[in-house]
Parts: sequence; structure tokens; C-alpha cells
Amino acid sequence: MKRGLLVVFMLGLVLAGSANEVNQRIRFARGASSGTVTGNWYPDPNARGETFDRYVLGASKGQRVSVTLKATGPASVYCWQTDYNNGELASGSGKDASCSFKLPAKGDFYVDVGPSEQGKAFDYTLTVSIL
Repeated sequence: MKRGLLVVFMLGLVLAGSANEVNQRIRFARGASSGTVTGNWYPDPNARGETFDRYVLGASKGQRVSVTLKATGPASVYCWQTDYNNGELASGSGKDASCSFKLPAKGDFYVDVGPSEQGKAFDYTLTVSIL
């Protein structure tokens, strides 16, 4: 019985770790003005609508933000603050995508990484700089 529960628990961890949608805060090393994360986006057959990996960062009003995405396949990066429906701050697409913007208000902003072609998986490196 204990062994069966352990197998179910471990399987749950593996499945939880394989979720496509990332929702992670990027923290810079002390004294650094940029941070880099790596990831893998892949189609999720169980998803309803768009899927993406989301990264959250905090900054002050007026700071200049630069985002660089290097991907192994067609990818898109969207940056926004407060509410996605209010429009993006900046975006880019392609294997080497970049964008920059001046933050209009203090607080968190979001960087979404997703496909620019339906259903094609890719690995990526995302670098965000705040000056």
C-alpha cells in the first residue's frame, strides 16, 4: 500500500513539473541590472486557447526595459503591465526577437513567451535588462 502511494505521489510530481505554462518571477543577482532564464515551450493538447510562459518583474516608473529572446524555433515575446487587455508595452517575434520600452508606472510587468507559429515547440533563452 505504501509503495503504491509513493508511486502515485512521484507520478504527480512528474506531471506537475511537466506543465507547459510557466509563471515565474525573475530576480536579478545583487548589483545586476539584468537576468536570464531558459525554458522550453511546447504545444499542450489539453489547453483551451493560447498557452505561454509568463515571467514577472518589478521596476519603477520611467525605467527603460530591454527584452531579448533567442529561440530554436518561431517564437513571440509580449510585454505588458497591469492588464493585458489594455495593450502591450512592446513585442517581438522570430528566433531572435527583442523589444524595449519605458515603464509607464511603478510595479510589476509581465513578459510572455509563446509560439509565433501554431504547434511548433522550441527552447529559448530570455534576457531582461532594466536601466
